[in-house]
Amino acid sequence: MIYVGETARSLVVRFAEHLADIRHNRSKPVAQHFNSAGHTIADVRVKGLWQVHGDSFQRKHMESHIIQRLGTMTPGGMNEKC
Repeated sequence: MIYVGETARSLVVRFAEHLADIRHNRSKPVAQHFNSAGHTIADVRVKGLWQVHGDSFQRKHMESHIIQRLGTMTPGGMNEKC
Protein backbone atom coordinates (compact mmCIF):
# COMPACT_ATOMS: atom_id res chain seq x y z
CA MET A 1 0.00 0.00 0.00
CA ILE A 2 1.35 3.43 -0.94
CA TYR A 3 1.15 6.82 0.76
CA VAL A 4 2.28 10.02 -0.96
CA GLY A 5 3.11 13.06 1.13
CA GLU A 6 4.91 16.38 0.83
CA THR A 7 6.99 18.27 3.32
CA ALA A 8 9.12 21.38 3.53
CA ARG A 9 11.38 19.53 5.97
CA SER A 10 13.95 16.92 5.07
CA LEU A 11 12.74 13.45 4.16
CA VAL A 12 14.67 12.02 7.12
CA VAL A 13 12.81 14.28 9.57
CA ARG A 14 9.39 13.60 8.05
CA PHE A 15 9.99 9.85 7.98
CA ALA A 16 11.03 9.94 11.65
CA GLU A 17 7.71 11.62 12.42
CA HIS A 18 5.82 8.82 10.64
CA LEU A 19 7.78 6.23 12.63
CA ALA A 20 6.94 8.07 15.88
CA ASP A 21 3.24 8.09 14.87
CA ILE A 22 3.42 4.32 14.42
CA ARG A 23 5.27 3.72 17.70
CA HIS A 24 2.79 5.86 19.64
CA ASN A 25 -0.22 4.40 17.80
CA ARG A 26 -1.46 7.82 16.74
CA SER A 27 -4.64 8.24 14.72
CA LYS A 28 -2.91 8.94 11.40
CA PRO A 29 -3.37 6.95 8.16
CA VAL A 30 0.19 5.63 8.00
CA ALA A 31 0.23 4.71 11.71
CA GLN A 32 -3.17 3.05 11.53
CA HIS A 33 -2.08 0.96 8.55
CA PHE A 34 1.19 -0.24 10.08
CA ASN A 35 -0.43 -0.90 13.46
CA SER A 36 -3.14 -3.06 11.85
CA ALA A 37 -3.09 -6.86 11.72
CA GLY A 38 -0.45 -8.32 9.45
CA HIS A 39 1.86 -5.28 9.52
CA THR A 40 4.71 -4.05 11.67
CA ILE A 41 6.95 -1.02 11.79
CA ALA A 42 9.60 -3.19 10.11
CA ASP A 43 7.43 -3.16 6.95
CA VAL A 44 7.70 0.63 6.50
CA ARG A 45 9.75 1.89 3.55
CA VAL A 46 10.33 5.42 2.27
CA LYS A 47 11.39 6.70 -1.14
CA GLY A 48 11.82 10.28 -2.27
CA LEU A 49 9.98 10.72 -5.56
CA TRP A 50 10.48 14.34 -6.43
CA GLN A 51 12.19 17.40 -5.05
CA VAL A 52 10.27 20.59 -5.72
CA HIS A 53 12.08 23.87 -5.25
CA GLY A 54 9.47 26.49 -4.53
CA ASP A 55 6.65 27.38 -2.24
CA SER A 56 4.00 25.30 -0.50
CA PHE A 57 1.60 25.69 -3.43
CA GLN A 58 4.07 24.09 -5.83
CA ARG A 59 4.77 21.18 -3.44
CA LYS A 60 1.07 20.57 -2.83
CA HIS A 61 0.33 20.73 -6.56
CA MET A 62 3.01 18.10 -7.28
CA GLU A 63 1.79 15.95 -4.37
CA SER A 64 -1.78 16.03 -5.73
CA HIS A 65 -0.54 15.16 -9.23
CA ILE A 66 1.45 12.15 -7.96
CA ILE A 67 -1.44 10.95 -5.74
CA GLN A 68 -3.74 10.98 -8.76
CA ARG A 69 -1.16 9.41 -11.08
CA LEU A 70 -0.34 6.56 -8.66
CA GLY A 71 -3.93 6.11 -7.45
CA THR A 72 -3.05 6.27 -3.77
CA MET A 73 -6.39 7.53 -2.45
CA THR A 74 -8.17 5.24 0.01
CA PRO A 75 -9.18 2.46 -0.22
CA GLY A 76 -6.46 1.57 -2.78
CA GLY A 77 -3.80 3.62 -0.98
CA MET A 78 -3.32 5.49 2.28
CA ASN A 79 -3.98 9.06 1.10
CA GLU A 80 -7.28 10.47 2.37
CA LYS A 81 -7.16 13.67 0.31
CA CYS A 82 -5.23 15.11 -2.57
